[in-house]
Amino acid sequence: MPQHSTDTVCALVGVLPETLRRWRRAGLITPPGPAGYSDQQLTRALCVREMTSGGHTLFDIHAALNWPNITLPGGWACREEDMLQLLANNPDADIERELQMMNTDYCGDDYVNRYLRPLNLWLRSDRSEGAAERQQRFHNAVLDQWDRLSLAAQRRSTVPLFLEAVSVTDETEIWMEAIRLNGQGFRVEVAATTCGVPAVAHRHFEHHLMWCGDGISAAMKAAFLSSLEAGNPVMLTGTNTGLQTPVCAMSASA
Repeated sequence: MPQHSTDTVCALVGVLPETLRRWRRAGLITPPGPAGYSDQQLTRALCVREMTSGGHTLFDIHAALNWPNITLPGGWACREEDMLQLLANNPDADIERELQMMNTDYCGDDYVNRYLRPLNLWLRSDRSEGAAERQQRFHNAVLDQWDRLSLAAQRRSTVPLFLEAVSVTDETEIWMEAIRLNGQGFRVEVAATTCGVPAVAHRHFEHHLMWCGDGISAAMKAAFLSSLEAGNPVMLTGTNTGLQTPVCAMSASA
């Protein structure tokens, strides 16, 4: 019978080893045998991955796996409402603890794309009393989590990646992207382009992503194309990779 290592299961399911351990502790999957995970265990992990993509709690998923007739309640909307309540009423430590738990319970792409980014957009569009304070608290919590994840990634066997912030319109955006990439198994270094001057990585990297949140200048586009033609592992990414008007590109800031 084929057996799969933890790294193989994590790669196929799209989660970090910490998330797989969290699922085991929650009783959603059984521990691997001496030779690794079986095909049946891999199938179960893929099933759990699909169920977590809806934003349901691990407790609810455990119940649904054991009693199939149960309808899963809540979802991402409930998780977002929980965080909004914490931002309005609770101390920073509670907010940071909730983000840390969410990051461990769900795969990185779902955590960022279905939870953090919708929350960030909602907070930035909110015009009610105290909105600016809640947005800043969320931003600070995201930064705090990134600091923790960055340190943890240095202790794992991870692929080094350089994330260059070419243009940023949302100060939280680049750090959410760094968290998402961390969840894919990368060790991410973040630096910002300053007024058209390319950022310099301080560590060796195997992949170079140039994040464009508000377009890219002609000079930076030329630098990208030159690097690409030289055979370097570079790629444009972000919400707007088109050419921008010739002004100083915004830099990422904490």
